Amino acid sequence: MSDDNPISVAIFSHKRFEIYVAGEKSIKIWNARNGKPVRTIKNCIGSEITKMCLDHDHRKLIVGSTNGELKIFDILSGIGTFDLHSHADPAHNETNYEISYIGYAGPDHTIITIGWDNVIKVHLDEDQESKKH
Repeated sequence: MSDDNPISVAIFSHKRFEIYVAGEKSIKIWNARNGKPVRTIKNCIGSEITKMCLDHDHRKLIVGSTNGELKIFDILSGIGTFDLHSHADPAHNETNYEISYIGYAGPDHTIITIGWDNVIKVHLDEDQESKKH
């Protein structure tokens, strides 16, 4: 397996038996059984991808970038379904908002993100957010 860009992060889904590889602003999904590409999500985020995480059911891919941007993608369609609150906050004097960690708390449907801005954020998964309204 290879990618068109330098690989910044890769994760494996034991439920889907797929490998998700991020290079620059794109994600390539590979079938782990036969080593063939399944689909590519090109230019899906505003800056280089630094972290990725799967939701509890491995149906969504949560992606973070060097500019603090956070997005959720549907794995089957490759479509961005939800933007999380970015770490980039002009009110702070920080210049680096790079996402250094993304974690998914399964039963709580929460997403934890940590950035180089020294901030830890807890987000509700989009499904739970829509149930509140």
